[in-house]
Amino acid sequence: MSWIRMAIAGAAFIGVASVAGAQGPQGGPPQGGERGRGMRGEQMLFQGIDLTDAQKDQISKIREKYRAEREALRPKDAGGTPDGGRPQIDDATRQKMDAIRTKSNAEYRAVLTPAQQAIFDKNVADMKARMDQWQKGGKPQGEK
Repeated sequence: MSWIRMAIAGAAFIGVASVAGAQGPQGGPPQGGERGRGMRGEQMLFQGIDLTDAQKDQISKIREKYRAEREALRPKDAGGTPDGGRPQIDDATRQKMDAIRTKSNAEYRAVLTPAQQAIFDKNVADMKARMDQWQKGGKPQGEK
């Protein structure tokens, strides 16, 4: 009789896990396209903003517009450093990446309503503060 309870509990667990896994993030940028750090960063930019389908389409086009430029600047050695860290990039490359980010953020912002722009601006400021904290060697606020 005990094995029946275990089988039912296992089936229930699998059912709950599959439903939870099917739940995607609400709002935010359109899904698809780039994955990894870039996509997480974009999700942070649009956190708390409910985009219309038209806005999602425009943002996707902006992302694609700058994709080749971003890819060309990424270090070719995706394996990272021997100690498991990210490969270092030089200051000139970092400046180019910042310029692309600034241009794309301005275009993203232009797609948004004034109320959405206020949230977007706060998200950009929060991301900058987190990056500044990280570069100083500390963990950003809210990370463990």
